[in-house]
Amino acid sequence: MHSAADRQDTRGRAGDALSAALWALFASAMLVESDIYRYVALAFAIFALVRHGREVRQVSRDWLALACYAWAAYALLRFGFGIVLSGQKGTSEWLYAFPTLFPLVGVALYTTRRSVFAAGAVLLACGIAGLLATLDFHAVFAGERAAPLFHHNPIHAGVGGSMLFLTAVFWLLHAAETGRLAGRLKWPCLALGLSTAVLSLVGVLGAQSKGAWLALATTMGFMGLLSLYHLAGRWRLHLLGGLVVLAIAVAAIAAPYVVKVAGSTADAAGTMLERAFAAKDPLGAIQATIGDETVPSAMRERLMLWSNALELIQKSPFVGWGNAWLDEWKRTAYADVGYTLLHNGYLEILVRHGLVGLAFLLIFAVSAARRVNAARREGRIGSSAAAYLFSM
Repeated sequence: MHSAADRQDTRGRAGDALSAALWALFASAMLVESDIYRYVALAFAIFALVRHGREVRQVSRDWLALACYAWAAYALLRFGFGIVLSGQKGTSEWLYAFPTLFPLVGVALYTTRRSVFAAGAVLLACGIAGLLATLDFHAVFAGERAAPLFHHNPIHAGVGGSMLFLTAVFWLLHAAETGRLAGRLKWPCLALGLSTAVLSLVGVLGAQSKGAWLALATTMGFMGLLSLYHLAGRWRLHLLGGLVVLAIAVAAIAAPYVVKVAGSTADAAGTMLERAFAAKDPLGAIQATIGDETVPSAMRERLMLWSNALELIQKSPFVGWGNAWLDEWKRTAYADVGYTLLHNGYLEILVRHGLVGLAFLLIFAVSAARRVNAARREGRIGSSAAAYLFSM
């Protein structure tokens, strides 16, 4: 006969396993481009409301949670008015109401926090499997584009691979910080984390997303600065030393490849910036670059999108266009570019919600950073977890 304590322990382990699987699914957009994270977020929100109503009520009295709810209400009302008054629904405008879930998902994360390390292990294991199944090593090292994992385009693959790399690095640091590398899990953790990190970097290289390369390089530098302020003693030395070695190795190996792939784009970008500063006309500089047939076609298409976005922002800078932005898009200089996804989150917000939307984003971002830093100072989360959140 099993005792009540045994049954409770079994249920607890089953709950932890389920939580770990769900958090891995929540982060699975790094590997597979899908909407799964949205449905998992809804599941966690329902879980928080049903099982942890007291915590939800407590969190919901906080001013930042109230700001999330207020913004979501504004976005939904504006979306609704756009449909009712003008019959325009835009594209995925309802996603701007997602902040209403942030406090609820936060409660779910806090109440299932002991399963997060296991969730990271599941994600990294799936990442290794996905990378081994999709990486074309011959093509990558021959200098050809070979995007890894399961994304709709190489740019997203580069972003996903970069995020998986950061996850592997900080998961390993967290394992060390929490003593897991001192016991029997040392070698399995090292094998999982290091192999995922290395394969992810190969995948990022093969994706040939210049934006992802630039973002990851900047983040690596940021991580080094972060370690000076937030990691104490030997953790600071470990991270700094590891980053220096990794940066030198990656730079030495990838430099010829990066120059070959990104050289013409970097030259065109430099010329465009010179024009912008000389004439004090950013939009004019962008349009002059678009007209230059020697500029790589991918860069010209991206600049067309950004030029269109800047036109719309200039016409309605404070509150944006709401659902009506697609109709206005048809009147821009490069409306025939063939795409409406701007691949720039700040421009996406400015086009739809103007400076008001950007102000809310700034409030959320700065407040989140301050609270993560406070939680680290008070010992409620580890230095590795805080650094991971900042770097992501």
